[in-house]
Amino acid sequence: MTPSSKKPRIRRTNLFLGFDARRILSERTMHYRILSLSLASFMLVLALSVPTAPVAALEMQYFPLAPGSSLIYNSTNDEGSWMTQRIIDPEWEFLGGPYGIFTVHWCETHMLPGETEYTWVTQMWLSKSDDTLLWWGFEDSNAQILCSSPLNYVTEPVKVGAAHHGSTIGALVLKADGTVIQDVPFSANYTIEAIEDVTTPAGTFENCIMIHEEELTPDGFVSFWVWYAPNVGAIQYYYPQQDDRWDKLVSYDVDINNDPWNSWLMPKVPTILLISTIAGIGVVVAILAFVIRRRRG
Repeated sequence: MTPSSKKPRIRRTNLFLGFDARRILSERTMHYRILSLSLASFMLVLALSVPTAPVAALEMQYFPLAPGSSLIYNSTNDEGSWMTQRIIDPEWEFLGGPYGIFTVHWCETHMLPGETEYTWVTQMWLSKSDDTLLWWGFEDSNAQILCSSPLNYVTEPVKVGAAHHGSTIGALVLKADGTVIQDVPFSANYTIEAIEDVTTPAGTFENCIMIHEEELTPDGFVSFWVWYAPNVGAIQYYYPQQDDRWDKLVSYDVDINNDPWNSWLMPKVPTILLISTIAGIGVVVAILAFVIRRRRG
């Protein structure tokens, strides 16, 4: 066979190898592009999910919710007097699991005359959404109710006459026998009736808001008033239905710089997890689609 007769074969072989190389290169390029786009999309979603600063505790000044905060009151009614302590439990909670709502526990404790320690009485679940304080549930020695949606309590900036009217439903747990009653209604009206200076044994507090709380609960209708001072919280309570009970602030320990909605990542964790999960699913779907397409090809 002459050298000239070999050239066409070599030329055809080179063309065939070139075609395979281009096809393989094209597939790999497509593969890398899909992976790169998926990774870029994932990183973009993560970047967008990084929490932006919510309304700071110093801006939403009437409701600092720093875990570990303590407010002590002198309580009196027609029957006598005792000490009341309201604390924000150091242990916070995600209602509904890690994809749920970040909440803190607002607890009330009493110390009667002759006692040396406070005894737990009630607990509420509270959170914030930008400029609004949200109520999620309540517990006492008899029952617990956690609601499917919150009640808006107060929105800042505050003004006289501003009000929130709302209703929700929740699961009521009776502690005596563990009975659970679903879809129990709970409704409330919260109205700012005045902005005024208030004096208690702890001092004089300026620009306090007086809130009239009217609630229709599983136990019936309740009506009472609470005064809140900027960067302190609740400084005075009046319960006419509890034998004209008054709670007046005696001392307090509130770290306004440790409000979770001002300085913590935790309130944003459910949103980050949700967006990251969706992004992760998107990446997996893109990879599976590529693999299936490649096998079919």
